[in-house]
Amino acid sequence: MTELKSYSLPELEELAEQIKAELLKREHEEQEAARRLAEEAERAARAAEEEAARLAAEATAKAAAEAAEKARAQAAAKERKQAAEKARREAAAEKARVEAEKANQAVQAETPVAEETPQPAAEAPPVRFMHPSNRALTWSGVGPTPDWVNAWLATGGTLYALEIAAEKLAPKPIPASLRPR
Repeated sequence: MTELKSYSLPELEELAEQIKAELLKREHEEQEAARRLAEEAERAARAAEEEAARLAAEATAKAAAEAAEKARAQAAAKERKQAAEKARREAAAEKARVEAEKANQAVQAETPVAEETPQPAAEAPPVRFMHPSNRALTWSGVGPTPDWVNAWLATGGTLYALEIAAEKLAPKPIPASLRPR
């Protein structure tokens, strides 16, 4: 992998834009896949409800024919029909509920959730010193002095120059109104 030092600032910014574009494209693809899964789950739930209605209608017609043929067992047949219809409805409703729950779980597994988005780690100390020609070289002024600062000082540079470079070159926070959602 090429070190970042070998890239110029415009090249790095172009790479960053390409990465952002790729991330947005992937998020869009994931959202589209989640939407399709939700639609498929809704279609499956509707199909299950229609199948349950068809089964219930068939059961009702069958029970009615049996009741006509067996007049003396009419009361028992009616009870069986009602119990069977209730059980079928419950089974169909349970099946539809289970399928919808599976579909929702699949959608939730693929959809990025706000809780899953990476939260910024504990804030790093602010950048106080930055190398004027390499933005990757920063130091907060806390802890041991990095080698690049020692080399800068050895060649006649000053800490004040590094502070000025940090003020001018440090990345500014992105306003909330411009952040991608």
